[in-house]
Amino acid sequence: MAEAFIWPAIGNEKVIEFLERGLQNNKIAQTYIFSGLDDLGKSTIALAFARRLQNNEEGNSSDLHILEPEEDSKNISIAATREFIKMLSLSSFLNSYKIGIIKEADRLSEEAKSALLKTLEEPRDKVIIILLVSEADKLPATILSRAQILYFYPVPAAATYDYLIANYQVNRSLAKDLANLSLGRPLTALKFLEHPEEYKAYLERAEKWLSLVSLDINGRLKVLDEIFNDRSWSQQARDTVGTIIFLAEGLARDSLLLSLGAPDRLQHSTLLPALEKTLALLAKKDGEGGGPSALEQLKICAQAKEYLDANVNPRLVLEQMVINW
Repeated sequence: MAEAFIWPAIGNEKVIEFLERGLQNNKIAQTYIFSGLDDLGKSTIALAFARRLQNNEEGNSSDLHILEPEEDSKNISIAATREFIKMLSLSSFLNSYKIGIIKEADRLSEEAKSALLKTLEEPRDKVIIILLVSEADKLPATILSRAQILYFYPVPAAATYDYLIANYQVNRSLAKDLANLSLGRPLTALKFLEHPEEYKAYLERAEKWLSLVSLDINGRLKVLDEIFNDRSWSQQARDTVGTIIFLAEGLARDSLLLSLGAPDRLQHSTLLPALEKTLALLAKKDGEGGGPSALEQLKICAQAKEYLDANVNPRLVLEQMVINW
């Protein structure tokens, strides 16, 4: 099984090599933390590691349990965490490893973190827990000290480009655009490749955002209604606004790169004409003493993220962004 197993490697080679060495040398930690941005393959590798531990190619196992935030819930509750811990404490059905994966583990409630810590302090034989987080530092030091931390880093665009060409026979122009757009996250490129309607919707939203610099306040708010018109405080609204801020940040960064004469490093390379037009408008406004520069736009994005983290209404966060854009 060890020789036949094929890891799903897309830029995770060092993590895979570390896990495989541990398996071959029978040096398995009881708690792992996979730290890195979304769409770098943390969940994919965690599930592959579980299959490898359980000698289960199919991946369907009653000894594998996954805990993640419920839809539109800000935190992972103590009740859900206790049930997760209870399931891991039961005897294995297949006399194998019991494996628990916690997605977005930084969203565990404070009570849930305390319950998990108690479990980590009293580990059971052949029970493995894997926590997936965007940043390891978002977890308490008491949990970090009891885990093996593995970092997932952004993948070079060239590696994603080669992967798309070799495995999906994508034309070179599209492969380049998707590799650049993914910003080091290969699963983002795959998502857009497999769901072209989402790719089209993303580009349309990006072009609408770029149009803001040419509009007055009323025009900007009208465009905002087209981009995002949810005025609730829901977690779904917060998540959507987070992705829009990330988009705006990428577009501002592209404008800055263009101003520095580095068009080959653009994230949104497929939107080069629209970015050039935006940059020209920004330069004109700056010369007239009005309108933020690309660098100032990046500062606006940073402030918006702080507001969102401080639980300001998501719609209001975006309104402040477009008014100051």
